[in-house]
Amino acid sequence: MALLLDSPDEFTLGCLMQRLREQRADHVFIRFEDRIIRYGEADALCNRIANGLAARGIGKGTHVALLMDNSPEVLLTLLALGKLGAVSVPLNTAARGEQLRYFIEQSESRAVIVDGGLAGRLDDALPRDDRPRFILQPPGAPGATLRSVDTPFAALLEAPADAPATEVAFHDPAFLLYTSGTTGPSKACIYAHIHALNWAGGFASAFGYRPDDVMYVCLPLFHINAMQSAAFGMMLVGGTVAIARRFSASGFWPDVVRHQATLTNLLGAMGDILWKLPPGEAERNNTLRQWMMAPVPANARAVMDRYRIAHITNGYGLTDFGITNFYGPNDPPEKLGSVGRPAEAFEVQVVDELDFPVTPGAIGEIVLRNRLPWHGAAGYYRMPEKTVESRRNLWFHTGDQGYLDDDGYLYFTDRKKDAIRRRGENISAFEVEQILLQHPAIREACVYAVAIDNDEEVGATVALVRPDAIDEAALVAWCNDRMAYFMVPRFIRFVDALPRNASEKVEKHRLRQAMQADLATVWDRVAAGIELRR
Repeated sequence: MALLLDSPDEFTLGCLMQRLREQRADHVFIRFEDRIIRYGEADALCNRIANGLAARGIGKGTHVALLMDNSPEVLLTLLALGKLGAVSVPLNTAARGEQLRYFIEQSESRAVIVDGGLAGRLDDALPRDDRPRFILQPPGAPGATLRSVDTPFAALLEAPADAPATEVAFHDPAFLLYTSGTTGPSKACIYAHIHALNWAGGFASAFGYRPDDVMYVCLPLFHINAMQSAAFGMMLVGGTVAIARRFSASGFWPDVVRHQATLTNLLGAMGDILWKLPPGEAERNNTLRQWMMAPVPANARAVMDRYRIAHITNGYGLTDFGITNFYGPNDPPEKLGSVGRPAEAFEVQVVDELDFPVTPGAIGEIVLRNRLPWHGAAGYYRMPEKTVESRRNLWFHTGDQGYLDDDGYLYFTDRKKDAIRRRGENISAFEVEQILLQHPAIREACVYAVAIDNDEEVGATVALVRPDAIDEAALVAWCNDRMAYFMVPRFIRFVDALPRNASEKVEKHRLRQAMQADLATVWDRVAAGIELRR
């Protein structure tokens, strides 16, 4: 299927919406619960939001953070900001405390659009003086207020529906997308309009998106997968996006049937959860043609047979750089489990510790670079040293390990990075450690991944200032107030001191191995019956 945009000059969010209004005005763009929004109506709503924001001082180049749960308004607001030439900063809705403050301040956001139910987090995270302006998006928790809110979201929709007059170029920045920090604070990746749409176009082309497709989106729209791979990818062919508030195992198949969805993108852990459900009528009546699974499960063939799905697809990319590899419906079945071959716009190598290519089948670090302009992220916002460091020897270094087979198919094997991936969320061990170290009872802290149930959980070894300074349950409660729920350590071990090598670096591998080997005796938040507040 040809994409609706042709030349690079057209690759802006505003041009895309204009083309969709001209060619697909009556086609359904968004399905959300009982709401249906067609492309013509959506374009007018985007214009109203854009003009309403412009009347309140938001214009080209203004950074605007979004702390919003899944809804049509998230997608419409992202598109409206794109029409203005403003820069969207989508934030993980689990962020709170110091992490939320860091995101808003580091991104230099001048305004925040926030769901009512999340408004209180901003009061907790930001000082009262010299704060960004806030726009409150209902529906939210009853009575949710934010003292510094100056505009209810509904007021934006009272603005004119004419297209804003801002001139936006394809190379103008459109997004700052945060990725997990692995050896330091989280970094904001700079995405131009064309890079965001090239990412989306890669999925649409490789996976055969069609104008009559309905993409079911149950991943959060602040994630690049849901926003660009799914939603923008469908827009590039004029298809339909069915948005769920969140992933629900019990609601997944009924939603698929209700919306007559043909495509969806899932994380591996979500597929595992669905697999364990007993078969039901909705599952048997499902309309899915294919889904993307990352990673592809070991029982992929059985999954396809059970759900009568023609294709499981996969890909490889990083928010830091771009999406480079695709395993699509036209690739050989025997390559299922790989992340596919590089797209035409990219080069991919696997290299040794000195950056020399290794032979096919040998494991090394995956490195990337683009053959064509505007297919790679423009670096890290306000972090020039990190930008240069990541592109050593003219290749982007992923920190991931894998191998290439004789046919050029890439296989991901592991992460070199010091990061934890829990149920699809990338967690920076460094960031969790920095928050733990703010507690007056903690002298040292080391955080790492603990493997359990085909997933990873957060483990922490902590040295206290004195043995009775705090207990594990109290520490978990303290963490729950200061970090995203998925970052809160599940396994905690108190020690007198952390082991260090001759260079005085903490021997994290020893602590990780010790906890993994003795997990049955380690204090476990889940076993203790503690439920986190989300």
